[in-house]
Amino acid sequence: MKKIHTWSKMNLSRYTYIVISLVLVLSFAACTPAPTPTAAPETSTENEAPVAESGWSKEYEGTTLNFIAEATLNTTILKELLPDFSEKTGITVNVEEAPYDSLVQKVVLDFSTHKGGYDIISMPYEYLGSFAENEYIMPLDAELSKDAASVPGFDTDNLIPGLWEASTKWKDHIYGMPSNSAVMMMFYRKDLMENEQEKAAFEEKYGYPLAPATTWAQYRDIAEFFTRKSGDTLAGETLTQDFYGVSLAGKRHIATVLEWFNYAWTYGGGLFDGAGQLQANADANVKSLEYWADLTAFAPPGYTSATWDEVTAALQQGTAAQAITWADTAGSMEDPDASKVKGNMGYASIPTLNEGDKKVAHLGSWIYAISVDTTKKDAALLMMKWALSEDVQLKLSQAGGLPATIAAFSDPTLNEQLPYWKQTMVSLEESRIRPRIPQWGQISDILSEQLSRVMVKEASPTDALNEAQTQLQEALKDALPVTAE
Repeated sequence: MKKIHTWSKMNLSRYTYIVISLVLVLSFAACTPAPTPTAAPETSTENEAPVAESGWSKEYEGTTLNFIAEATLNTTILKELLPDFSEKTGITVNVEEAPYDSLVQKVVLDFSTHKGGYDIISMPYEYLGSFAENEYIMPLDAELSKDAASVPGFDTDNLIPGLWEASTKWKDHIYGMPSNSAVMMMFYRKDLMENEQEKAAFEEKYGYPLAPATTWAQYRDIAEFFTRKSGDTLAGETLTQDFYGVSLAGKRHIATVLEWFNYAWTYGGGLFDGAGQLQANADANVKSLEYWADLTAFAPPGYTSATWDEVTAALQQGTAAQAITWADTAGSMEDPDASKVKGNMGYASIPTLNEGDKKVAHLGSWIYAISVDTTKKDAALLMMKWALSEDVQLKLSQAGGLPATIAAFSDPTLNEQLPYWKQTMVSLEESRIRPRIPQWGQISDILSEQLSRVMVKEASPTDALNEAQTQLQEALKDALPVTAE
């Protein structure tokens, strides 16, 4: 087995202001899409497709695919593995890497003008509704059904169920497959939780044993307890700088919106009620925001300018006790060359309001999808299945990437060597998706503004969410009630 590399959060700006790209999505929405062309074998004229010794089809040998993906470690690893795909199939894949916002803009421009520049893309899952409604990407129901032709090592049953639902299905049709498995969970300093002096002091002050939080009340107590000043003692050592009980994102940024959803959902809230009507200012949402605002007393003073970059840095550099953040930053905590907390970080499910409540974690998956303008659908589908085959997913994981399969997360060696691996799979099983409707960009922009007003103390949670309700009602007036998220 190859050496397993630890890794840090790559291109953490990937969620930066989705609204920039969404403007393009909306402005091109009226374009009439071209009809889906019928894919045909590009090179073979034989009655039966040639098959390589590996079992992979050589039917499309000589074909070239254009693929665009976010500039992350996952894409880097996939590029390194692609010669294997070319050897098995005879297909060449040109890979273009782009930052998050640039990628979305490029793809929307190509799709809306039907230039056909990309055959296959890796896209953020919140754009599924928009791209499907605008007929930018192909439905793949037949191609991904149980009766579809099989390829070695690929099985839709091996895809993590939560990813499969979020990354493929829109209004009863299948549009692609998951390309990674980002999800949020709780990080905490297990060495501090296990310190005997800290355990005794905590129980004396709060009346119950110190342990990783399972409820928000415990999470707040821990945040308060571990907030210390320079010169104070922490786990028997004198601090040379201030230490904080929690790290959080509070900037006017999509990172703040995504973190808040975890609090809102676990408080029983969310943007839409059971009938699909907007409820941004529901009591549960207000209470969750009041709770989150209260946590700022125990966060680093720069939290109002913080996104997931700063949340990760505070944990990695040993200046915060806990945070709710993305599982794909866990590798940076275990990186001996960059982390001051290697071996001392614990990973757990996101707390709930009450003991026994249903666990919820925010999903951040991406999607492999095929352009309606390609004439190489079958070759593109073959590449997607190869990327999600068992062998490739294991190699991706060993190199530090984000797999999307059950088998990769069940691998005993990975579970033994990566302390966050098991919890990542647990959190994926607990995951919930943010809205994937075409108006998502407007939603995120409005919420990021109103949530940040609370973080900088310019507005109360009630006032901010009342304003969000008003603005969102106007933005979504033609989309309500929301019947598919």
